[in-house]
Amino acid sequence: MKLSLLFFLLTFSFLSSLKAQANRDFVNLSDLDWKIWLDSEAEWENDSLFLPPVQLEDLPYNRPTCGWSGLFDGRGKAVHLPATVEEHFWGFNGNKYGVAGNYKGVSWFFTEMDVSESFEGKRVVLDFESCRMRAEVFVNEQLVGYDLINGTPFSVDVSRALKYGGKNRIAVRITDPDGNFEWMDFFPHKWGNYQIPPSHGFGGITGRVFLSVTGHSYIEDVFVKNTPQVNSIDLEVSLAQADGKSLEGILMFELWEKGKADKPVVKKQMQVSSNRASPVVKTSLEYEKARLWSPEDPNLYELQVHWLPEEGDKHQFNRKIGFRWFEVKDVEGDKMFFLNGRRVVVLSSISWGFWPINGQFPDFGLAKKQIETAKLLGLNMLNFHRNIGHPEILDLADEMGLLYYAEPGGYKTGAAGSGFIQEWNRQKLFRMIRRDRNHPSLVIYNMINESGRDPLSHEKEDIVRAHKIDETRIITYTSTNLFKKFHGGAMPWDTAGVKMHMLPYDDEVHYYGWWDEHHPDGPGSYRDEFYNGPDNFHRNSNNASEIVQWGEDGAIGTPPRLQLMAEKIKEIGETGYDGDSYLKQYEAYNDFLDENEFRNAFPEVDDLTTSLGNVAFYYQGRIIENIRISNTVDGYYVNGWEGTKIENHSGIVDPFRNPKGDTKLISRYNQPLYVAVKVRDKVVEKNRRSVVDFYIVNEEDLSGNYQLHITAEDSSGVFYEKAFPVTVTGGTTYGELLVSDISLEIKNAGYVTVKGVLMKHNNALASGSDQIFAVDPVVDNLPMVAVYDTSEVVSKMLQAANIDFNAYDKGFPREKIIITAGMPESIYFNHFHIRNKMLEWVKNGNTLIVLDDPAAYLTFLNSKEIVDYRGEKEIRGNWFGGNFFNKKHPYYNGLPVNTAFNWEYQVFADFKNDRKGMRLKNGETVVGVYADHQAELYSALSILPCGKGKIVVTTLDFERALAGNKKASVVARRLLKNIIKY
Repeated sequence: MKLSLLFFLLTFSFLSSLKAQANRDFVNLSDLDWKIWLDSEAEWENDSLFLPPVQLEDLPYNRPTCGWSGLFDGRGKAVHLPATVEEHFWGFNGNKYGVAGNYKGVSWFFTEMDVSESFEGKRVVLDFESCRMRAEVFVNEQLVGYDLINGTPFSVDVSRALKYGGKNRIAVRITDPDGNFEWMDFFPHKWGNYQIPPSHGFGGITGRVFLSVTGHSYIEDVFVKNTPQVNSIDLEVSLAQADGKSLEGILMFELWEKGKADKPVVKKQMQVSSNRASPVVKTSLEYEKARLWSPEDPNLYELQVHWLPEEGDKHQFNRKIGFRWFEVKDVEGDKMFFLNGRRVVVLSSISWGFWPINGQFPDFGLAKKQIETAKLLGLNMLNFHRNIGHPEILDLADEMGLLYYAEPGGYKTGAAGSGFIQEWNRQKLFRMIRRDRNHPSLVIYNMINESGRDPLSHEKEDIVRAHKIDETRIITYTSTNLFKKFHGGAMPWDTAGVKMHMLPYDDEVHYYGWWDEHHPDGPGSYRDEFYNGPDNFHRNSNNASEIVQWGEDGAIGTPPRLQLMAEKIKEIGETGYDGDSYLKQYEAYNDFLDENEFRNAFPEVDDLTTSLGNVAFYYQGRIIENIRISNTVDGYYVNGWEGTKIENHSGIVDPFRNPKGDTKLISRYNQPLYVAVKVRDKVVEKNRRSVVDFYIVNEEDLSGNYQLHITAEDSSGVFYEKAFPVTVTGGTTYGELLVSDISLEIKNAGYVTVKGVLMKHNNALASGSDQIFAVDPVVDNLPMVAVYDTSEVVSKMLQAANIDFNAYDKGFPREKIIITAGMPESIYFNHFHIRNKMLEWVKNGNTLIVLDDPAAYLTFLNSKEIVDYRGEKEIRGNWFGGNFFNKKHPYYNGLPVNTAFNWEYQVFADFKNDRKGMRLKNGETVVGVYADHQAELYSALSILPCGKGKIVVTTLDFERALAGNKKASVVARRLLKNIIKY
């Protein structure tokens, strides 16, 4: 058995053994030898569909098309649960590319098991954690269960269908009618005559399966309700009597410190007498010495509830619990989040719920890594985004300390006017809440992601009903990206339907007080304009009267950690639905480094992908810092968490939850206490000034009078040093300006480090730093150039770069270099001639630089076999991304080398630029470029040999980089001069 599979099985055995303790007789069926068989001949497209509750006698009986004996005759692929069809049969049709290998239709998951004689006469139930999509459950060829609500738990009573003391056949008929492989859950899918909610396109049994055995009276559920009196909990115990008799007995409660088995810290019991078959018994427990749960200190307890009926078997139900209270409070007119009486700013990222290989669920190792990576980045929360989460993730969030925010996914289609789809969504939302409401890590429910419209009547009803299921948490209608047709394209300042929410233990539906706005489109890289001074910076807010959250921000596409992923996929030995794609990308990147002599810049593929990932990490870190110094913003959500095969490359971790960049680039801005150094212009010319402001980020209640020591240091040493008296407020003032308007003259080219240290009696209490990159714009001994430019595009570029030039007058230029925009007649009119005067001029030792529309030149040069050109690739923006990277070369003298284009190259990396790559198979590539999803890398700046001369072609957008004469444009000016000189 492979080690990874063994670890997976041992982990599931461990988790199931914990569950077994709660219900005495409990068998984990997930570890049995199951098989999957694709029933491609089965009819399903025009089926009638049934929402719960269902009457089994009214349902069609769907046999496997091979017959029952045929199903168990050795066919199918052996698996363990959970499992998806896509994990084991992706590319069943011979095509693994993109989504072409997806399977839609019927599949069978089946196994055989022995059932103990001791179970006879008891209540025996199959518990499914989740399936997708439709599950029809058969035991010994008898239809015993049916469920449509994907991703949610359901139970099937199999007491009458089992053969006790013998072998039993269990078969689950799964129907996958459609599905998405991207982030969108806007539009309903079609299944025959029905509209159904969208969800991820993976069919299978997507959670564990258990056989549970109880007496006829048993504990069905225990809801642990946290309260504002944080060391006290309210309990709602749902009892059930399967045979309908009255319930008589004793409930006993024991609270244990987790991991300490000497004795319970609290004990209580109560008499129960009810003539109802399913009563809810309410009581409270208080533990004065309770250690509170928080992300920093995730203290857990175990609650054991014992049911001792007057007749029948005893039953024990265990719950892990945490004492904590999450709420919204108003502090002098400023609404804030509080956890356990202390202000908290939530820092999160949106996770679409995709996982490698199987697509739909994590094993224990990956689930743990998700929490570990979030904490390593300094985040205190993650979102289940547009997709229902997995309870195993919440279990680990409870254990390890991470807040969670939950959405059912697909609920938005409730506006489609279909009562069927509305009821489906309603049941999914309610099931999710009932399943997850005991997790201390979970603090916010959201019904719909990005509904720009006001809620409909059934949605208003649903939020009230959902709040009754769990009144201890915040529930919101939407987290939204408002479109122009709604509210003028901006979140409304006053009362509005899109702000509908309910607060803990508050029965009022509120339409003001919750501001959650999305800005998903990313900038490409951090830009200087994102901080212009204390009163003007990106993602600031002065809206103190509401909870302010930026619900999705800054999608910057970056590649996954392809090298780490390739190593892991080879270790697993299965490619699943996405592994083949990543292996091909890795090989392409690896080949590029060799073929284009980039090994000195990036020795391994992982060095390249990490450098590209750092671009997104730096942006996110600096904007997190912005919202923290604002002291008004209450939550920030990175767009987004995991990348996927098809899109979502804006994820800051890859599918295996490897962080795509250096975690310190984000975690340093999530520290509870540090000095935030904010440079207004990070890229400047040498001998110019840059202004710096200094803040404290203070979540440790530091207060009083201090000194702030400020230094600035370049390659020659410290050139500025001064101390300022400052006052720190503390309390709920988490971000505060200390010193502003420090003007620094930057005399030397290169990096400048500006540092601030908060001091008290010569003790350093907090520190922080920022960098400036200064460029010397002067390049001596520039040769004179001739310019052919019918559009004046290049002429304006050269003027903006302060480069002298002569106009090309159709003759042979005396200058050694000609820079073009458009196709000179000497090229165009000689297109079909064997000899070309312009090319002959280049071959004689001259240089041609193509700054605009290189595709036209390359097409011509390809016809002359000067270059092996395979076409142009447009590099997309936003959550699809792409970026440039360079290597050490004279073109980059005085500029950063062996790096992706980060903030230093912000004038080129901007998503608004015209960003393209060239497929060139010869010449020297100086600047490479990657594009999402592609198993290849491209050139953005290449030198093509042509006789004794050379032709320089580039897709870098010099026109936009030089436009407006921004301070950061000095990088483009220096690069252009370097190209001309060298």
